[in-house]
Amino acid sequence: MKLLEELSRRNVIRMAGLYLVVAWLIIQMAETLLPIFGVPDRVVIGVGVLLAGGFIPALVFSWLYELTPEGVKRESEIAPEHSIASTTGRRMDRLILIATLALVALLLTERFRLVDEAGSTRLPAAASGEASIAVLPFVNMSPDADNEYFADGISEELLNVLAGIEGLKVASRTSAFSFKDRDTPMAEIARLLGVGHVLAGSVRKQGQRVRIAAQLVHADSDRQLWAQTYERDLVDIFGVQQEIAQAIATGLEGLLGKRQVEVTVPTANLEAYERFLSGRARFHRRAELAEALADLSFAVELDPEFVEAWIYLAATHSVSPYYIRTLRPIATNAAAAAALQQAFRLAPDHPLGLAVEGQLLTESRDLIGALDRLREAAERSRLDPTPVMWLGYLLLRSGYIDEAIGVLEQAKRMDPLAGINHGQLAIAYLSAGDRARAEAEAALSLERGWAPAQYIIAMDLLGSGERERGIQALTRFLRPRWPAGLDSEQWLPFKAALEEPGRVDAFWQTTPKPYMLEEAIGLGRLDLLVDHLDQSDYSDLNNQDFWFWLRSAWLPSTAALREDPRFFAAALDLGLVSLWEARGYPPGCRPVDGPEGRRLDCSEFPQ
Repeated sequence: MKLLEELSRRNVIRMAGLYLVVAWLIIQMAETLLPIFGVPDRVVIGVGVLLAGGFIPALVFSWLYELTPEGVKRESEIAPEHSIASTTGRRMDRLILIATLALVALLLTERFRLVDEAGSTRLPAAASGEASIAVLPFVNMSPDADNEYFADGISEELLNVLAGIEGLKVASRTSAFSFKDRDTPMAEIARLLGVGHVLAGSVRKQGQRVRIAAQLVHADSDRQLWAQTYERDLVDIFGVQQEIAQAIATGLEGLLGKRQVEVTVPTANLEAYERFLSGRARFHRRAELAEALADLSFAVELDPEFVEAWIYLAATHSVSPYYIRTLRPIATNAAAAAALQQAFRLAPDHPLGLAVEGQLLTESRDLIGALDRLREAAERSRLDPTPVMWLGYLLLRSGYIDEAIGVLEQAKRMDPLAGINHGQLAIAYLSAGDRARAEAEAALSLERGWAPAQYIIAMDLLGSGERERGIQALTRFLRPRWPAGLDSEQWLPFKAALEEPGRVDAFWQTTPKPYMLEEAIGLGRLDLLVDHLDQSDYSDLNNQDFWFWLRSAWLPSTAALREDPRFFAAALDLGLVSLWEARGYPPGCRPVDGPEGRRLDCSEFPQ
């Protein structure tokens, strides 16, 4: 009893109560406000650790010291009749009451926002023509860095939900995600993407709890129109997605009309959903594809009715041999086809599924079927430009250059910041003889992370005899990865072969195939590439190196290649001749028979 009386007299108990209430208030304010400003989650955790660590020292201080009008003094030095501990205690009681009321008010406010966050939200009316939005990748605020895939996945899910709102233009994923980890002003992002609004935010996942902070910014004014924090159990993740999308649709009601957003739950298995988000994000990045295959396979094992997981499992299988060199295309294509069979059982008209089927048909040499599937996929794809780009690329490789340009221009409009769209378009323009536009598109492609078009521009210039311009173009291609350019160790052999034609044959014997086949163009030795075609068996479906030379078959510098009978023989094995016979030969080209066999006569090919 004496100890309790002494603790009470020295205000130690009051100090404990005051410290706990104030610490809790500080933590709640930090968790609510800091994510809005993009402060890392570790800062919030650090605040909690510091406050927890200060609790015992605060109690010890209260036991040993007393605050007097003359300052802080040791309690043992103050005579009982001079102590003002009772007055200090009353003041602490008032502080505890005030802090408790503030904490209750904060908790009630947060609860009210969680219950009624979407229905009461009204954004200022946007100007005419601004019913458009970009969804930036949400920042991962979780202690576990691996949850970045989860954060990316939530962003993409919101993007897909918003894309389903009639009348709302949504920037493509690739263009929006190109701003990941970049400190670009919101207004500039909106200008580059051609949208009126930007949705940004953060995700923090700990165990089965998730906190999502989202904010909507008006592009012209750079004003935050709406912000909300959602803290839920993971099981309610689809509800949060719907509430965010509904809040945006409601706020843009003046432009869109009344829209009711409904989110279709893709799977009831949350573990399958988490693994799907991870696998899909890895697929998009073309990174850790073995892990992506494991994630997506696990997801469909847990939920065999999970259609999106089947689609992305098929897509990942189809691209994996070009990133994992130990895989063989026949095996991976068979796995992709098996996954597609399950996907089409559930969603026979899925655009990405149709596009993947088109790619598989290409690799099985059925270009007629591939073109039909890719065209259908492109017509059905409202947001994802991938099917459109794949269609344009097939047309380009098949020699239908003008058609390819029209389709690739559409892909670029759908996804203006995707480097590959600019790059494929650059190759198409170069094949049409429009070098100025080709070089402009290749420069944009290189700036946006896709370098092959700049490489092909350089090889075509060198192969056309424009040595100085060709070396300049090649240097631009090399410098991002090899700052020393042609003087880097990896490129010195090519430089030597370029300067001394007598070294070309020896260089060619050591050139890695198939990834450097186009260097024969730059060295002015198309015979080496033609010999490679003659020695290759393109009836072998494991031989897919045509991806690395057929794109260059229609360049100004490769006329002799496409008119060689050995090119025609390779085209026959690849299914190109069947396609040409079915829908017409490339404009300006016709088949002719010569002493060495059938070949193309492209003397009127428009360049």
